[in-house]
Amino acid sequence: MDAPAAPAAAAAPLLEVIELGKRFKVGSAWSRGGRRELQAVDAVSLQVRPGETLGLVGESGCGKSTLARCIVRLQDCSSGTLRFEGRDITHLGARAMRPIRPRLQMVFQDPYTSLNPRRRVGDLIAEPLRVHGRRSRAEVAERVRELAALVGLRPEQLARYPHEFSGGQRQRIGIARALALEPRLVVADEPVSALDVSIQAQIVNLLADLQERLGLTYLFIAHDLSVVRQVSTRTAVMYLGSIVEIGPTERLYAQPAHPYTAALISAVPVPSVQASARRTKIVLAGDPPSPLDPPPGCRFHPRCAAATEVCRRVRPALQALPDGRAVACHHPLA
Repeated sequence: MDAPAAPAAAAAPLLEVIELGKRFKVGSAWSRGGRRELQAVDAVSLQVRPGETLGLVGESGCGKSTLARCIVRLQDCSSGTLRFEGRDITHLGARAMRPIRPRLQMVFQDPYTSLNPRRRVGDLIAEPLRVHGRRSRAEVAERVRELAALVGLRPEQLARYPHEFSGGQRQRIGIARALALEPRLVVADEPVSALDVSIQAQIVNLLADLQERLGLTYLFIAHDLSVVRQVSTRTAVMYLGSIVEIGPTERLYAQPAHPYTAALISAVPVPSVQASARRTKIVLAGDPPSPLDPPPGCRFHPRCAAATEVCRRVRPALQALPDGRAVACHHPLA
């Protein structure tokens, strides 16, 4: 499957994330380090346009899932602004968010824990319809059958419980539940990372087919760069809570501008032995710094071979490049 074509750049953003931050208090006054602040998401800005798939990649623990939960307002933001369909939803309460939630849905990472094991599959898919009270009982039942067929489930499977399904089938159930209220934007938080490779391809192809049929927009989060390249129109790279590079997927993969992006791409396996031998693999020194104690200046400078004094002192902002990308680096590669 080829990556989807980019939508018209002139389209107004469906989602705007502006300088978004999320902080957590950790520890306690009685702990050895005292009460400290963890910056999980640090001044993230991005846009998602109607009809596109924006991929979000980065190492585990860099803040991708926290950003996703803030975007769908499962967690409150500590700072910054969220705009959905042109409306500021940053600080809306539960009642004000209620009419917005049908158009902003999420597919969770783990299909084993995101479904209530005590409820039948048909009830799980029907729950959003019942909560929002949009249809009669007969209409709900008909809609559930439609959704099951849409994701490749048989009608007789709706009476079963989640433990009777494989991981891939459970993720199909989660996708059906997310689509029940006909959303415009679906945030997919690593929807295939817990699945076998062969099943991953099925779910990725299903998401692409649903996007084409239903006109969906995706924010697709993953740490597998091969999967993101396959599905995404544009890709954003996240490191230690911040976006370090964002731009059209093929351009970013062909010529990364940030040293961290280049290191990630160099680690992606390739099927050809000859091509693999010709590649220069970039091995980063050390481990990512702790978000409890981030380094000054560029967050990546302790692991960057090209770091200079300015990198250690001044934190770079996202700067636009002539080819349509943006990179947060004092010495971009491209």
